[in-house]
Formats: sequence, structure tokens, C-alpha cells
Amino acid sequence: MVLIQLVNGLMEGMTLFLIASGLTLIFGVTRIINFAHGSLYMLGAFLTHDLVPLIAPGTVQGFFAAVVVSAAIVAALGVVFEMLVLRRIYGADSLMQLIVTVALVLIVRDLVRMIWGPNSVTVPMPDALSGAIVLGDDFFPMFPVVVFAAGLAVVLAMVWVIYFTRAGIVLRAGTDDRGMVALLGVNEKLIFTGVFAAGAFLAGLAGGLAAPYGEVNHLLDTTIIVSAFIVCVIGGLGNLYGAIAGALVVGITKALGVMYFPRLSMVLIFLIMAVVLTIRSLGRQGGPAR
Repeated sequence: MVLIQLVNGLMEGMTLFLIASGLTLIFGVTRIINFAHGSLYMLGAFLTHDLVPLIAPGTVQGFFAAVVVSAAIVAALGVVFEMLVLRRIYGADSLMQLIVTVALVLIVRDLVRMIWGPNSVTVPMPDALSGAIVLGDDFFPMFPVVVFAAGLAVVLAMVWVIYFTRAGIVLRAGTDDRGMVALLGVNEKLIFTGVFAAGAFLAGLAGGLAAPYGEVNHLLDTTIIVSAFIVCVIGGLGNLYGAIAGALVVGITKALGVMYFPRLSMVLIFLIMAVVLTIRSLGRQGGPAR
């Protein structure tokens, strides 16, 4: 039972990483904390719900194709939002950015209720992934293992793009010194739009991958964004490798906490976050006085 929960925790951790990595990328370049990131995750889940029955229903290929198409649609919607709204507030204070992104959360939630209704929907799991993997005397559900593997492939692709391609070099340069990148003739607006599209794609991808493993409803945005921000706090906002570690810690802690301390699973995560923040504050202060 513990091993099964660990597998579920790894799947949730990988899903959280996909969301948190998008948050990290967007903040690293634009310096905007996008509170509407959970809404992009929710849209990915609902779009997957609509596309799965249309694209080779019941097959693994059809499911992943529906997830990728849904993520691409979410990325396109993210580009529209960035070009029409966020470009106007890049130089604004943090309070204005907070108000705008929270307003988007409320707008998207109302639109989702109008289109899909207030009731929860379910996304069918591919028939081939509904079984279990047998290792000795243990049975592991196949779907979480496959989702973890798919997420790991995305992680490796992200690392390759960020650290071994020209686009990644420009992205990292823009994160470190946007002014210098602009002086070198790189289109800053194009970088912002591309990063936001990538972050939106990752959020939509996470929503689609996780959709069959639970109910999808119009409150999914706030449910997931809290965990995603905890991951970013634990791993460090703007730190990709920290996001990986934080996501796995949160996912495994939630999975094991539900089994051993069902009423305290979220409390444990907040305790971990508090400990991490305390240690960091002590580090900045040079440690406790003697």
C-alpha cells in the first residue's frame, strides 16, 4: 500500500512540477506572479474532457493526442492574454499585477461554468492504462506510472531546450539581464510572449494528464494553484531544479499524509514550507546569534 501511494505521489509531484515550472519560467522573465496559472491548468483539463471522445477514444495514442492539442489551445489562449493584457502592466506595481491576474481567475471561472456547467465532469482513462504493473507481489496502477514517465520526458526536454539551445540561452540571458538582451537587438516582447506561451502549454499539459485521475470542476483552479505556489516557495521561485525537488516533496508528502494522517496532509505541506522559509531567513541573517 505504501508503494502504491508513493507511485501516486510521484505522479502528483510531476503534475505539480509542470505547473510550477511554468510559473517559474514566467516569473523569471516577466517578473509577474501569474495567479491565473491555475485557470490555464483547469482549461487544459476541460478541453481534454471534450477532445478525448473525438480523437481515437479509448486508445493511449488518442488520449495523449487530446492532451497535447488541449495544451496547444491553452498556449494560444495564453498568448492572447499576454498580448492584450499583460503587456500593459509589465511596468506596473505588484498590486496592479495581482489585481489583473486574480480578475482573470474570476473571469475564466465564470466562463467555465457557462460552457461546462457547475457540476464535475470525468475524463475516461485509456483502456490500456487502466490496469496494473506487477512487480513481484506488488501491483502498481499503470496510469500514474505512465503519467510520471510522460512528465519526466517533458522535464528532460525542458532542460535540453533551456541549457542546450539558442532559445534557451536567450531565455536565461533575459532572466539575468533584460536590458542587456534588449541592447543586443533581441525582441523583448517576443521573449515575453514565447515564455508565457510555454508556461501556459505546460499548465494545460498538466491539466490534461491529471484529468482522468479525479473530478474536473470549475474550482480546480484555486485547488491546484495553492499547491503550485507551495512548490515554488519550497523550491525557490525562479529555480527550475528547486521546482522539481519541491514538487516531488509535496506530491509524496500529500500521498503518504492521506494514508497516515488524512486530516493533516495539507498541514504537513505547510509545515514543510514554514521550515524551508525559516531556514532561508536564518541563512540570510548569517545564522542565529550566539
